Amino acid sequence: MSEVLVIGAGPAGLLAAWVARRRGAQVKVMATGIGTTHVSPGWVRVLGIGDWGLPGLERPLQETLGAFVAAHSDHPYALAGLDALRGGLAELRNVGERAGLSYWGGFDANYRLPTALGAVIQAAVVPESFVAGDLRSPGPMLIAGPAGWRDFYPQLCADNLARQGFPAQAAAFDLPELHTSKFDATPVGIARLFDRADVRERVAAQIKPRLDGATRVGFPAVLGLERSAEAWRDLSDCLGVPAFEIPTLPPSVPGIRLYNAFKTALAQAGVPLLLDMTAARGVVKNDRAIGIVVPDVVRDRTYRADTIILATGGLYGGGITSDHTGALREAIFGLPLQIPGAMEEWFNVRFLPPQGHPIHSAGVRVNQEMQPVDDFGRVVLENVRVAGRLLAGYDLLVEGSTEGVWLATALRAASL
Repeated sequence: MSEVLVIGAGPAGLLAAWVARRRGAQVKVMATGIGTTHVSPGWVRVLGIGDWGLPGLERPLQETLGAFVAAHSDHPYALAGLDALRGGLAELRNVGERAGLSYWGGFDANYRLPTALGAVIQAAVVPESFVAGDLRSPGPMLIAGPAGWRDFYPQLCADNLARQGFPAQAAAFDLPELHTSKFDATPVGIARLFDRADVRERVAAQIKPRLDGATRVGFPAVLGLERSAEAWRDLSDCLGVPAFEIPTLPPSVPGIRLYNAFKTALAQAGVPLLLDMTAARGVVKNDRAIGIVVPDVVRDRTYRADTIILATGGLYGGGITSDHTGALREAIFGLPLQIPGAMEEWFNVRFLPPQGHPIHSAGVRVNQEMQPVDDFGRVVLENVRVAGRLLAGYDLLVEGSTEGVWLATALRAASL
């Protein structure tokens, strides 16, 4: 049985570990800490229609994906293949279903969903509790949130939606627990409240008289943590109209639900999750990676494996480091990086330019097996695979491809 070591506990690393174990490998996951699940909204963005240089394009998502791949041969989608994207989504659903989390959608069309600011985001696959918020549906909505909670402002969300032509009103409800000194006033703390039936009944009793024709009610995405499916359904039943969740500030409750689902599934499959383990450097012999060195109190420890999957993140995740001169380096093996242009060309005078910042496309270039390659396409370390944000050749912010890329590349990297 081959041994696989996954570096990184973000969504790409967790999915890669799950797939590798399902295919018979002995797997360990090692990470400095929890990855981006806890800041991710919870939906799966694959490609934002009209977000990649063809404004107003409204072809079916599947057709658009095909056209996009044909036009971007070095993109992770083109390298991993769209079958890997479909397979990654199937594995995500598999893990979710084991924990009672249902994901809706596919590659036919994007949902249009509200954000906490009342903007509109496109996502291909979403938790079931998000679906009633699809703005393609014409029904008027009520946006509701806890009174006095600093992480969600119903009136702001509703007003901005209304300005865009989506009929929306706002309402606040009282949660007395929120105003006690010892209460954890984070999204997680409020989500734990909604795990309780009595809290849901109290909230529904305040909201129902204020529906005023609304056919659905949007809440911040805090409708339960351990019992989220039950909480969302029960609240909808109490209101008499569908409830839906809107992602809010981190920590992301939908992301934590997914992380917990992966953590449980991996534990049941016999995959240890080793956190607080920072990989200092890789060990290489004869063009093969033979292990990872982790500092310890007494002496450094080396963890060996037949295959190493790097899912360490990009510039923001720590997979790529930089110094005061702006020099970039892949953090563990010093793999060659694809870096766009000179340093002065990396950024733009606008904070969020439509074309994105070139530096966001920096990363490790790979082949179709997700093996790292140099500028001439030669494999650098044949038993290393790369997945997720560490990869070069895409800009997730411009494309709206964040979760789609980690689904496709994680599955491909784990297909040993």
